[in-house]
Amino acid sequence: MIYAFSALFLLLGLTTGIPAFFQWRRMENIRRSSETTQGMVRSVGNPGGWNFLGEMGRSARPMVAFQVRDKEFEVQMTDNSGFLNRRYQTGSTVEVVYDKEMPWDAYLQLEWTLTRRDLWKGAAEIILAVVLWETGLYFGLPF
Repeated sequence: MIYAFSALFLLLGLTTGIPAFFQWRRMENIRRSSETTQGMVRSVGNPGGWNFLGEMGRSARPMVAFQVRDKEFEVQMTDNSGFLNRRYQTGSTVEVVYDKEMPWDAYLQLEWTLTRRDLWKGAAEIILAVVLWETGLYFGLPF
């Protein structure tokens, strides 16, 4: 039984950690030569049509508009706050981090914090999986 829990925590850690790692890497590349500005959430819904996750887990794709050097850009993020209230509301002001050379390559500051949190959660889940597995081996529990 302990090995099943270990496998489940490993799977959970990988499904949390791998997307967070790639998102963190993308944001880190932008962050190296970045500036920040204020943007406004234009829409919270899914403009691309029906979204499976939107129906089940209230996942939304907020569209945020921001200006850089008298030019307007938009960034779209995934708000996957689950069954909780959405993080972004239409008309609210948010902080946008963008690349100085390529302003269209941007992310929301709040997403940086949440991505780092997910990265730590994924690492903790993987460590827990290893500890459970090793505990089962140490005590000679059957598979």
